[in-house]
Amino acid sequence: MYSSSGGSNGMQPPPRLLQRLGGYAIDAVLGQGAVAVVYRARSAQGRVVALKVMTEMAAAQPKIRTMFQNEYRITSRLQHPGVVQVREAGTIEGHFFIAMDLVAGKTLQEFQSKEKGLGETLAINLARQLAGTLDYVHQQQVVHRDLKPSNIFVTQDGRALIFDFGTALDLRAPTAAEASGIYGTPGFVAPEQIRNGNAVDGRADLYSLGAVFYRMITGRRPFYGTREDVLDAHLHTPPPPPSTLGYVSPELELILLKLLAKDPAARYQNGAALIQALEQIHLQTPPESAPQRLLRWLLPKE
Repeated sequence: MYSSSGGSNGMQPPPRLLQRLGGYAIDAVLGQGAVAVVYRARSAQGRVVALKVMTEMAAAQPKIRTMFQNEYRITSRLQHPGVVQVREAGTIEGHFFIAMDLVAGKTLQEFQSKEKGLGETLAINLARQLAGTLDYVHQQQVVHRDLKPSNIFVTQDGRALIFDFGTALDLRAPTAAEASGIYGTPGFVAPEQIRNGNAVDGRADLYSLGAVFYRMITGRRPFYGTREDVLDAHLHTPPPPPSTLGYVSPELELILLKLLAKDPAARYQNGAALIQALEQIHLQTPPESAPQRLLRWLLPKE
């Protein structure tokens, strides 16, 4: 799949779109942002791919260019069904590119209607899949650092895939570009990413998964406000209990709040531990409201 990586910026001129890149015939634009344009393309061998091509402005910045190349270096070693696979990367005619699998489906951001939860069963299913993928990714000594709904793909058969490792940290051998600065998206970033920058491990991704999971259940992110307000809340403010936003099974609420603990030591320590907790959960039917009870009493009995 693809990511436009970096988001759109209305202050910049739109990038020049391509019709062809080397042996790739370009069919359509899938998305575009400040860092890259993503095309639906066909290779010389007939393989349909998502072709992520850096914009000229982004390619002119050494740090961004290095991180784009690191994305392929890191993702190419992640051979897991929960990670969108990359096939090729390089430079053609001065354009830096990555070719990835093109998957039918939608991002979780698109899949989930605004201000509407997915329901506990579906949300748990997706969270279990993501926890398993993160468990593998962390075993490879990689931290994604920007897990969010727009970087999660939900396929037509219900699989959850993680993509866009453009800001990932390689714990085995971090480059200067990977190790400097604070990365992540304000609504989903872990406290230690704000406080310590690159001094993070896989538990930071589990916090981000907690924020994604919270949104899948409640239809809302844990925190809202200006960028500064949200970052400060991640550091200092407990998230509103999910049950204050709608009915949530008590055991599920405890899992969500544990994922969103400020202290990494108080969270699940790896994806496997989270999966175990989700497999043991007992969901409860929401209590019947007064209007529902009245309607049931008024309906004719068989």
